[in-house]
Amino acid sequence: MNTTAQEVFDSFEGMFADKHVIPEELELLWLKKAVARFSVELDPLTFDSENLEFSTELDQYAIDTLAAFMKQMYQEREVSKVNKRVSIVTKDISVDGNGNAKTAAKAELDYCDTQSEEMIFNQMPTAYS
Repeated sequence: MNTTAQEVFDSFEGMFADKHVIPEELELLWLKKAVARFSVELDPLTFDSENLEFSTELDQYAIDTLAAFMKQMYQEREVSKVNKRVSIVTKDISVDGNGNAKTAAKAELDYCDTQSEEMIFNQMPTAYS
């Protein structure tokens, strides 16, 4: 049975402690980008965006890798959002309503980057193959 987009979405959404509603169109866009990245960096994947399924059954690690790529894109968006919040700086006063939000968002993105890179590395063929 072919893997569906919903299986990847479930893995992606399962990475969050709190349920944050993300528009389906955005999840699908991230999935398409994740498939493209996976296809370039690891193995070609065929995804039918009309039927929302892959041409084959993916193993759980491949599904989780796609979900990790999606989370990385989500976190890049969060960092951008936090960085665009208003900061007021004058000669006498500095007001930044973000507190530690910028640092925390960037740390989470760095973690996502590292996790994605490790997942890619784990799927690379060894020199002994």
